[in-house]
Amino acid sequence: MKKIIISFLCLFAISCQLGNSKSAGRPGWIENPKDGAVGSSPTHVMGRHHQEELAISRARARLAGRYGVTVDQVRNVNEVVNNESYSVTAETVTKQVIKNKEVKAHVRNIWYDKKKDVVWAWVYPVK
Repeated sequence: MKKIIISFLCLFAISCQLGNSKSAGRPGWIENPKDGAVGSSPTHVMGRHHQEELAISRARARLAGRYGVTVDQVRNVNEVVNNESYSVTAETVTKQVIKNKEVKAHVRNIWYDKKKDVVWAWVYPVK
């Protein structure tokens, strides 16, 4: 009986350790984008396409920041709950200040984390 309990506890400890490790399919470029930049987006109310666009936009803003481009994004989200109806509207205003610089970027890769419902985008500069 003791062997069964000890075996069960060992299996439990191993499964807990595996649960704390990084996702097996998570690409290395998320932690190390090299010369590129990475952006992410959680669940988006407008769907997966908008989620990808937001992740790309965030990655481009980070990349542009390396080259002295200032990018300001303001997002206004209005939520209205009336009895049983619920509505959300969002408006994003992006302001870029560029001084004698043009930063072009291409999307190198996009990865969707199904478990956390997060889209990751990797962009790199075009020279």
